[in-house]
Amino acid sequence: MKDRIKLLLKTIIFLIILCLCLGLVMILTQRKESYNKNKLFFEEAREGHLDVLFLGSSHVINGINPIDLYEKYGITSYNLGGHGSLLKESYWQLIRALDYCKPEYVVVDCYMMDRNYDYIDEMYEDSSDELKATSISQLHLNLDAYPLSKVKIAEVNDLVHDPKVRMQYLFDFSIYHSRWSDLDKDDFEIFRGKTDYNRLMGATMRTSVNDYADEGVAYDPGLRLPEHTVNEEYLMKIIDECQRDGIGILVTYLPFAGEDNDIMASNSAGDIAAVYGVPYINMMAMPDLIDMQTDLADHGHLSITGASKVTDYIGQWLRDNTALADHRFDDYHHIIDDLSESYDAMIFNDSVYSSDFLAQLNLLTMGRVSFCLFVSEDSPALSDPRFRHLVSNLSGTDRIEEAGATGDQYFLLEDRGRGTKYEAAGYESLEAMDTSMGLMDYIPVEKLFRFLYKESDKDTNYLYDDDHTEDDIQLIIYDNETGDILTHMYVSSASHYSFENH
Repeated sequence: MKDRIKLLLKTIIFLIILCLCLGLVMILTQRKESYNKNKLFFEEAREGHLDVLFLGSSHVINGINPIDLYEKYGITSYNLGGHGSLLKESYWQLIRALDYCKPEYVVVDCYMMDRNYDYIDEMYEDSSDELKATSISQLHLNLDAYPLSKVKIAEVNDLVHDPKVRMQYLFDFSIYHSRWSDLDKDDFEIFRGKTDYNRLMGATMRTSVNDYADEGVAYDPGLRLPEHTVNEEYLMKIIDECQRDGIGILVTYLPFAGEDNDIMASNSAGDIAAVYGVPYINMMAMPDLIDMQTDLADHGHLSITGASKVTDYIGQWLRDNTALADHRFDDYHHIIDDLSESYDAMIFNDSVYSSDFLAQLNLLTMGRVSFCLFVSEDSPALSDPRFRHLVSNLSGTDRIEEAGATGDQYFLLEDRGRGTKYEAAGYESLEAMDTSMGLMDYIPVEKLFRFLYKESDKDTNYLYDDDHTEDDIQLIIYDNETGDILTHMYVSSASHYSFENH
């Protein structure tokens, strides 16, 4: 009898150790993207700190910045957007989120409402296997961080048809067990509680700028979807859920270079919102809200400057139409204050040290640093409409077009510390410019020679270097307050805007 008891105890201990080891291995081999994105959601939701939830696709991930929203309006929020997420997925994202918190407002974007299929692993008959595989993979970002539950099972069954594919969400070790060769230091950090995490409350900002001039089709208010879609049904479900739970809801369609089906979906979404009596912001019908050449990172996704404009518009709407509190002076929101400082430091660093010169010109519009830009006479950049547009967007004038028309040199200085801006085209001089570096003079002399110096130090010419006479663009970035030069870039527009930093 004693031997049987000992054997039973040994078996139980062995099974406990086996389960513990299996659990540790499962945690180690899992992809960490979902945990990184949602870590702060679980923490802030548990504390009751989230007043607004944002739902949608990557258009939302890249297009709405909760840190910007907090900095400008004091509204606390989380971006629960998922790459490739349809409204059907957004509905389940909401249902899962409500297990952790009850927000005062939900903002749901309707991109891809025209999609009319039931399962992401089947899609349309002519959908490629590659597209299906991408959709299957993207769903992991939404699901992996959430523990197994009745809601998660119901969601997977509703989104995925193939039982084998369902299993990878319900028991993800079935696909992650082979990640041994991909493991790195970050995978092991999870056991120390030191894993990286999303510092923009679920959002991801893109600093690149659109490299083509496609602005999409013209908005037509008369276009509608030709059939009632699955995702229209799930927009209705989202609205129903919010109204039933006493949660305010705002329906949106974020801007991008859309096609006819996107215009149709944006208008049909407005019809549904009107039936339910809920507010709707159709940004596809707002051609002046963003600049398609600077505020898009690519054809479909907003750049960081576009996200700033869209977030500001939504923040203004929420401030004017809701009773959401301003939490900027609440002691318990120190975590978001820290994230805000981290975000500002990121923009500052990218504004100074970007590896993409044209993207850097766009980042300079965010005002974290001061700068002076010089373009030499007959520079190929003066014939580049994309470059001229970026400079015009930065300066707020058309003086660069004047220089482009004549091929003359161009100069722009903007000092954010002093709140001053100076601009010249051709052989126009500028004297006693008030800057954080001191009073400065700019004097163009000839094509390959010009002066930029402090009036207190006329021997130092900032715009001439024997080693860079062939570089046709110079960008000097300096600190707003101290005037200290942070970087001096010598750029060759003839070589795809390649540059050296000094």
